[in-house]
Amino acid sequence: MQPIRTMSLIPIRIKITLNENIPLYQKLARKIRELKALKMTEKQIAIKLNVSTKTIRKTLNFSDI
Repeated sequence: MQPIRTMSLIPIRIKITLNENIPLYQKLARKIRELKALKMTEKQIAIKLNVSTKTIRKTLNFSDI
């Protein structure tokens, strides 16, 4: 005869994943601000990081960093 299993005794596996949907401009923010501090123009930074100048402007306007 087997004992009755309660819910707390049933093994459960849960896969927890991190949400990696961070926008590109947030990922690059630190580097862009460093390059801007070195007096590089938005266009120079965009070329160096292979992104658009729009991304650079958005990053520089992003205030949560």
